[in-house]
Amino acid sequence: MTCGVIAEEKKTIYVLTPNPDHGWTGAVGVFAQEKVDQINEEGRYEAALLTSASADEQIAQIEDIVANNPGDGTVGVAMLPQNETVENAIYQLVNAGIPYTAGDRIIASVAPSAVSNIKYDNVEIGAAAASYLVANGMKEGDKCVVLEGDNSSAGTDRSDGFKLYLTGEYAYNGETIAEPWTSLDSVTFSGVLNWSQSNCQQFFETYMSDAANADTKYVAGWDDGYILGVLDALEGSAIDATIKEEFLSNGPFITGCGGAEAVYAIMRGDSTSYTEISPRFGGIMSVTYPPAMIQDAIQAMVDYMDGKEVVQENTQSAQIVTGENASEFPSFS
Repeated sequence: MTCGVIAEEKKTIYVLTPNPDHGWTGAVGVFAQEKVDQINEEGRYEAALLTSASADEQIAQIEDIVANNPGDGTVGVAMLPQNETVENAIYQLVNAGIPYTAGDRIIASVAPSAVSNIKYDNVEIGAAAASYLVANGMKEGDKCVVLEGDNSSAGTDRSDGFKLYLTGEYAYNGETIAEPWTSLDSVTFSGVLNWSQSNCQQFFETYMSDAANADTKYVAGWDDGYILGVLDALEGSAIDATIKEEFLSNGPFITGCGGAEAVYAIMRGDSTSYTEISPRFGGIMSVTYPPAMIQDAIQAMVDYMDGKEVVQENTQSAQIVTGENASEFPSFS
C-alpha cells in the first residue's frame, strides 16, 4: 500500500484593469500582462488578467470571483478600479475574505480594507502644475483653464492640489507660493472630461469659441492626452483663426501628466506632429505618473501571499518633466 501526497492547491491572483485600448490605461494593460506572464512563468502562483470596458463589467468580474471563491485563502485580487461605483463590489471581496490591492484610483471608503494602496500623490501633481505655471509668470487674476479628469481620487485630488498651492495652503517641492491668491475667479475648471483626448479637444474648442478667452495664457491638464487634445483643437478649423492667433501669440503654457511618448517627443523637439503649433507655446510640461505602477500593485499581492510585510499606503512622489529633462524619463506609446 502506498500513501499519496496531496499537493497544496496553487494560489491564484486575478488582475483587474480597464481595457488596454489607448493612452495611459492602454499602457496599464500592457504592463499588467507583462507581470501576469512573469508570475505564470515562475510557476509559484497562477495569474490571470481580466480587462473591462466599463464599471459594470468590472463589477460582474468581481462578483464572479466572489461566487467561485473556494474560501481557503487561495485567491487574491490586484486591481485598478474603473471608478467609484465599484465600491460595493470591493466590499464583497472584503466580506468574502479575499485580499486585494489597488493601484491608481483609490476609493477612499474601502482603502482601509486593502492589503496595499499604490498611488502617486495626486494632490502633489496638481500642486506641481500650479507651481510650474506660477514659475512661468501666472499671477492672481490671469486667465487659466484647468482640464479635469473624473470623479475618482486621481481627478479630484489633482484639482484640489492646484487650488491649495495657489492659495498658499500646500507646498510643492518644499516651497509654497510667494504671493498666495485670495481668489480663484480667473480660473475656469472644465468639469469631468474622463481622461479623454477627444473630450478635451471639444471642451477647448468650445472654450475658445468665446473671443474673451483668447488671452488665456495658462492651461493645466491632468493627463498628457489633454495636451494633445488642445493641440488637436488648435490644428483644426473649429476655433476662429483670429482667436487662435491671439492665443498662440501669447506664448501659452500647458501642463499634462502621465508620460506619453507623443508628448515627450514634442518636448524633446523630435516629434513629427504638431510642428506648426507646439513651437509657439511658451512651455509644455508633464508630471510623471507611470502606468507601470500596476506592477507594484500586483507585486504587493505576491508579497502578501508570500507572507511578507506589505506597506498599506504606498504613495509615491511625482516629478516635473520639461524639454530640459524629457530624455531622462521613460515614456509609453
